[in-house]
Amino acid sequence: MSDSNNQIVPSILAVGGVIYRCRRRDGKPEILIIKKRNGFWTLPKGRIEPGEHELVALHREMREETGLRVVIIADGETLTYQISKGNTLHTKQVHYFLVRADGGKLRLSKAEKIERARWCTLPVAMERIHNPRLHTVVRWAAHQLGITLPL
Repeated sequence: MSDSNNQIVPSILAVGGVIYRCRRRDGKPEILIIKKRNGFWTLPKGRIEPGEHELVALHREMREETGLRVVIIADGETLTYQISKGNTLHTKQVHYFLVRADGGKLRLSKAEKIERARWCTLPVAMERIHNPRLHTVVRWAAHQLGITLPL
């Protein structure tokens, strides 16, 4: 889909979060990665409902997928890419935020088909997440947290 200026207008809008906490033993940041059924390690994200404000959607999605309440730390990367649903190609745009876990209890959402979740350091997250687009987001989050990741 495109507008009058020939720009791609996303047909699916979503928000995602790089959820972090600091380890008790040494204060190092860890981020939460999730794995959906038959999927790969990824970051929590979900669609913005029609008429829903982006920040409301962010809090809702983080709670639905992980059970955690979050505090927004930084407004981040936006990824735009094509996905196929049936025989139709859609443009999906996901706006990521760096958020700090601030309560709630980690629980896996059966409705969202999340089978596993793991807290890990940012270098370990880079190893587990295979999607190059998400590497960009994790690198951005690392920078926000003052962490230098190897190239």
